[in-house]
Amino acid sequence: MTRAPRGGATRRVTVHLVHHGPTGPTISGRRLLFGEDPVTAARTLGGLPEDTPLVAVDVVSEPASTPAGHLMQIDRVVFAVPDAVREWPTVLPPGGPSPRAAQLAPEEEHAGQGPRLSRVASYGMVTDPAGRVLLSLIAEGFPGAGTWHLPGGGVDVGEDVRRALRREVIEETGQEGVVGELIAVSSHRRNRPGEPEIHAVWVFSHLHVASPTEPTVTETCGSTADCAWFTPEELAGLRLSRTAQRGLEFLLRRPRRSPHRR
Repeated sequence: MTRAPRGGATRRVTVHLVHHGPTGPTISGRRLLFGEDPVTAARTLGGLPEDTPLVAVDVVSEPASTPAGHLMQIDRVVFAVPDAVREWPTVLPPGGPSPRAAQLAPEEEHAGQGPRLSRVASYGMVTDPAGRVLLSLIAEGFPGAGTWHLPGGGVDVGEDVRRALRREVIEETGQEGVVGELIAVSSHRRNRPGEPEIHAVWVFSHLHVASPTEPTVTETCGSTADCAWFTPEELAGLRLSRTAQRGLEFLLRRPRRSPHRR
């Protein structure tokens, strides 16, 4: 669902890379700047070539406060090189990852003239036991109107990406499910005349509905006009949103990951 951003809180996104350092497994991190692609930023943390495959292993939402006492949410996007996936989360230092809240409090410098909006959105590849895929239809008056979209939307301050996805799926389709594997994390930038420039971090996860029912839109005055289950064969004949296209591409090409140590 598309909703207005919630005011009164500061949001920061950081990107982290689990990799092998000179003394063993380590985790590096930095702030994700406006307009940056999180995968590209993660590669720079390890000094890796631009074609190095990475695995998205987690997105951790951390409530914090600025030195002035204002509410701040930090959404930490964690990638790993394939042979270091099993090191997450044991590689975390006792005091938590860097950068810390105090380092993230200052506003990013902005040389442009117009307003900017950063957001984090959580989208689901929603399936049922029959292998069907659940999609929602974008309503008129919203970007992508008339296309079939992945259920999901903006992550509110105070939520993590999993809780937000469960909420959005219920609002858009009336289905309840369990969030599973993180599929990928990417970004999207939109700059239209007369509108704020938007930089969105898109988080794609699998959500399984064990007991599917007839999908029903439960939200009112939202961006969802309809919703339905589709077989994989039916997807090829649909007009899909850019988000849905990208999510399906990630699902098909994501690298197999080694089991986590919990």
